[in-house]
Amino acid sequence: MKTKLAVLFIFIFATSITFAQQMNRQKIKALKTAYLTEALDLKPKEAEKFWPVYNLYIGNIQQNKMQLEGGLQRKIKFAGGVENLSEKEAQKLIEISIQLEKEITASKIKLIKELSKVISAKKIIMLKKAERDFNRRILQEYGKRRRMDNYKKRAN
Repeated sequence: MKTKLAVLFIFIFATSITFAQQMNRQKIKALKTAYLTEALDLKPKEAEKFWPVYNLYIGNIQQNKMQLEGGLQRKIKFAGGVENLSEKEAQKLIEISIQLEKEITASKIKLIKELSKVISAKKIIMLKKAERDFNRRILQEYGKRRRMDNYKKRAN
C-alpha cells in the first residue's frame, strides 16, 4: 500500500512539474507573440498570414537547435565525457552537428523567403531585432528571478 502511494505521489509530482514547465513555455510564447506583433506593428491581415509561417519555421529551427545542443550533450555525457569518445565517435558528432547547422540555416532562409511574401523587407529586419530584444529581456528576467531566489534562500 505504501509503495502504491509513493508511486502515485511521484507520478503526480512529476506530472505537475511537466505541466508547470509547459505552462511557462506557453506563457513565454504568448508574451513573445504580443511583443513581436507590437514591435512589427502587424496589421490584422498581416498577422493572419505572418504567424502560421513564422510558427512553422521557428518550430523547425528550435527543434534542430534542441537536437544540436541537448542531443549532442547527452551523447557526450552517455559516453562518459569528451575524453572517452573515440575519434570515430567524435567525427560522427561533428558531422551530425554540421548537418543540424545546415538545416537550421536552410530553415532560416526559407522563413525569410516566405515572410517576404507577407511582410516588407524592413519588417523582416525589424523582426530580427525584436527577437533579439525579446530574448535579452527574457534572459534578464530569468537572471533577476534567479538572484531573488538565491537571496531568499540565503535569508532563510
